[in-house]
Amino acid sequence: MWDTESDAVREYHYYNQEGVFIGKSEGTSPQKDLFDQAHYVFDDQSDIVKNLDLLAVAKRKLTNLRKELIGVPLKDITRIIELNKEIEELEASIESLAKSLKQGNA
Repeated sequence: MWDTESDAVREYHYYNQEGVFIGKSEGTSPQKDLFDQAHYVFDDQSDIVKNLDLLAVAKRKLTNLRKELIGVPLKDITRIIELNKEIEELEASIESLAKSLKQGNA
């Protein structure tokens, strides 16, 4: 059985961080040079292929959690454990998102 969803030729639109159109391509996957330059990439189905805002927001949240952790008194071990768990989960999420963005142009 053919996997028409992943093998379908699509049109990709590339935008910079300000949302200015920087190019388009057609193929079964995004064009590497445009993908690497772009902050946002959408396909002709209006699916988001790349959105660096998600990664930036997650990194800011991670920084804020680490700052909060530093300010928690040692006697509040429950909160320290909770924050460490949140940080660990967010780090894994960021790593996964970063990998998916790199694989998106493969």
